[in-house]
This record gives sequence, structure tokens and C-alpha cells, in this order.
Amino acid sequence: MTAETFERFAEGRTLYFSRDGAPFGAEQYFAGRRSLWQFEDGSCEEGRWWGEGRLICFRYGEAASQCWRFSGGPDDFVAESMRDGIETGFALRFSHADDRPLACPGPKVGS
Repeated sequence: MTAETFERFAEGRTLYFSRDGAPFGAEQYFAGRRSLWQFEDGSCEEGRWWGEGRLICFRYGEAASQCWRFSGGPDDFVAESMRDGIETGFALRFSHADDRPLACPGPKVGS
């Protein structure tokens, strides 16, 4: 999935992901390639994303960037973690999307 395709699909929506059949987290996407990730425990991280070739990369706060290869169809895709062009073995499956904002209280998070 290219960055442009991902942007058209995600901007203005909240995407939900699972791992091994269990909910893992959700990410809300804003204009300007900004995002807000919410872990299943309710904690949140603001981030930015960009394209690097066929990868979608994210950076949250001061943490190192994380790149993912999104593959599959628009309603059924998998995000595979990549490091230096090699799969890490960690993958998340897209489960669904909606247009509801995430509940991320606190001074450091939100739109």
C-alpha cells in the first residue's frame, strides 16, 4: 500500500488492530499525516507518519521510527513490522474502522 493510498483510506478515521485474534490497539488519523495511537490498556501516544517506498513509517515522541508493510485488500489487510527491509515477525491485522475519536485524556494527547 502506498502512502497516498493509506492516507486516502485512513485520514479522518480510527483504525482498529488485533494480534493473534485479540484486540491490540487503535489509531486515529488526522490531516497532515498526524496520528494518535491508543494501546489496549488505554494509554495513548501522539505520532506522525510518512511513506518510505512501499512502507508506512511512524514516529511517536522521541522513540525510534517504526516501519510497516501494509498488504492485502482495503477491508482486510495486515501490517507487518519491518526493520532494515526485513520482516520482524510482528504483525497486526486490521479489524475495522470508524469515525469516532479515541478517548485519550491528558495534556499530551488529542487533536
